[in-house]
Amino acid sequence: MTQLVQVAVENEMDLALAYKKSIKAAELLGLSISTQTSFATAVSEVCREVIDKTHEGSVSIEIHGKKEPFQIVAIITYKETPKVGSLEAGLKYARKLVPQFSSSVLNGKGTIILQMGIPRASLVNSEKILAVKNYFENAGPNTPYEEVRQRNLQLFLTNEKSELALWQSEYLNEQKNEFLSVASHELRTPLTILKAFTQLALRSECSPVTVAYLKKVDAQATKMQMLIQQLMDISKLENREADYNKEQTDFNSFLNEIIELIPQLVSSHELMIDLDESVIVSIDKLRIEQVIHNIIGNAAKYSPNNRQIRLSSKSNSNKEVIVSIQDYGIGMSPTELHKIFDKFYRVEQVSRKYNGLGMGLYISSKIIADHGGKIWVESVEGSGCTFSFSIPLIIIPVKKERITV
Repeated sequence: MTQLVQVAVENEMDLALAYKKSIKAAELLGLSISTQTSFATAVSEVCREVIDKTHEGSVSIEIHGKKEPFQIVAIITYKETPKVGSLEAGLKYARKLVPQFSSSVLNGKGTIILQMGIPRASLVNSEKILAVKNYFENAGPNTPYEEVRQRNLQLFLTNEKSELALWQSEYLNEQKNEFLSVASHELRTPLTILKAFTQLALRSECSPVTVAYLKKVDAQATKMQMLIQQLMDISKLENREADYNKEQTDFNSFLNEIIELIPQLVSSHELMIDLDESVIVSIDKLRIEQVIHNIIGNAAKYSPNNRQIRLSSKSNSNKEVIVSIQDYGIGMSPTELHKIFDKFYRVEQVSRKYNGLGMGLYISSKIIADHGGKIWVESVEGSGCTFSFSIPLIIIPVKKERITV
């Protein structure tokens, strides 16, 4: 079977187009004028009935047979509707025009097949059939309507491919998130037991060498716990299963509490603090602390020892507080700036020198978004980065004292 051309059958203008394509196909195959007319008229009569009864049809002009004798075939399909019950009555004339006529309905889809044998005198062979097929594929539109039709078909096929690609992407993402969730939970239990036994061993009497080894095991187990927690966070955040315990908080008091612990994370760097007047925000303290630790940890990782890391806060006219963390490390290129908050993104050159999975900033961006804020980065390659995020303020109304005169 070789399809020569296909035409949608949805309105009267499609009817004329179907007739022209049918008669052109018969002409190019070398059929007689009377045969051309009979075939194209039969096609148009069936299409007219389909258009009258339903607006979802199409006609495919095909060549059947692998060798002589070939047949020219029109296959008209349509969606069955309550009106289609009287379709047969309008097909009597079409039945008289072609030698072979059949119709069927299956699962709500109707199919009508018109067939005519091609005489040997037409000298139709595989090369000629291919030439006719190529003609229709390369021929431009004959009318403005056909041009619009072709453009709409191209747009439809493009949208269909885009929707399929989007569905596949979403499906793969769901599968990946499910794997991360299951794997994280499965890894968590044996790692917790390993860490517990390591702690017990450290409390027992051991040689200095054994203690040194156990401390290294404990440190690596702690890193593994952090990675597993990040994997679990990604799964929860993307599935909107993350639990937030938000509460009204004096922001400077909160920052001062976590600032006391930060020097332990960046012991080889100098931490500078510059806080604006305190404001009231609604936050999950543990989650925002996680964001700050992620950013400061990165600042220390990508900065030479003994360099400064600056943490500052400032309120703006948009009723937000902006937290900025500045380092004087390796910085990033403009291309990297656009991708830095993507899941699992890591700069290729950096990944060779520094460990990590590229999850911390992605998780941080999700947490800030769930708090109604934004996160961004400014950088000059070779001169460091400034990561900033915003959190909306809670405006507490001022109580007015009643004055009695």
